Amino acid sequence: MRETRYEISPILRAAGALSECLSSLTAAVAKLSEKRATLEEKMIKRYFHELAQGVSTASSIIHRILSGEKESWSSENHVQATQLTGDILLRLKEFHKAIDYDWNYLEQYFEHGFYLELTESSHLLERTHQFVARLKLESNK
Repeated sequence: MRETRYEISPILRAAGALSECLSSLTAAVAKLSEKRATLEEKMIKRYFHELAQGVSTASSIIHRILSGEKESWSSENHVQATQLTGDILLRLKEFHKAIDYDWNYLEQYFEHGFYLELTESSHLLERTHQFVARLKLESNK
């Protein structure tokens, strides 16, 4: 039997990557809720919830664009979505690895630096808000 292949559009790939981010964020928050939370873990959890909200909004806008069959998806949107979702998934992979390794390791060595990296270096939340603003602007044209 011959395999049928379909080309997935860049906008659908972005929607899929955002869904993967949301799933990973939800799993991360679930893992944090299983243990006694330190101050840094509470801040990370709040950051993850805010990030999930932004990711969900971006995904919603993309699906609204798709349902209206608008052609408002630029290569710049694709590049920004790819970079953003890749960075989010990379940070979440680090987090999952640390929390799955050992809770004591997470508390003693990982979480403080991780939170600083989220807020001071990668700026995932701010980048997500910028991406959402861009999508809103372009989808209203």
